[in-house]
Amino acid sequence: MWRQHLPFLLHALVETPAALSFILVPQRQLPGATPEAELLLASYGGALLATVGVCAVFLLRDAAAVDDGTARAVGLALAVYHLFPIRRAVRRIGDGRAAGRPAAATLGGPWVHLVLHAACFASLLGLGLAAPAASSAAGDRRLR
Repeated sequence: MWRQHLPFLLHALVETPAALSFILVPQRQLPGATPEAELLLASYGGALLATVGVCAVFLLRDAAAVDDGTARAVGLALAVYHLFPIRRAVRRIGDGRAAGRPAAATLGGPWVHLVLHAACFASLLGLGLAAPAASSAAGDRRLR
């Protein structure tokens, strides 16, 4: 059961606080943001919250139902997303922009972001590239 659900659970646990932060306190993500930028950040938070909703759909499904082509495709799509926060964290760590800034410690700072997003990426990629279980292979022909 956990092999199929864990990547979706991990994504939901990581992205729920991030989504709420972007929606409720966008200025913590981008200090000095204009009102227009805050609206964009809130929209981004809404998009993240939508991905959490998609994960909830898979978390509420039976484990055998999650082991299908749709779940693997969604896993790959979410894995691609996590490359961008990884890139941001690496750049923030590498160029020192995060040091001493109030936003640096938002939701743990760049090192925490790097570790969490790398874990999400690895688990979702693993789900996406996993071979289907023999029990679900017969009913999964359309999604391969």
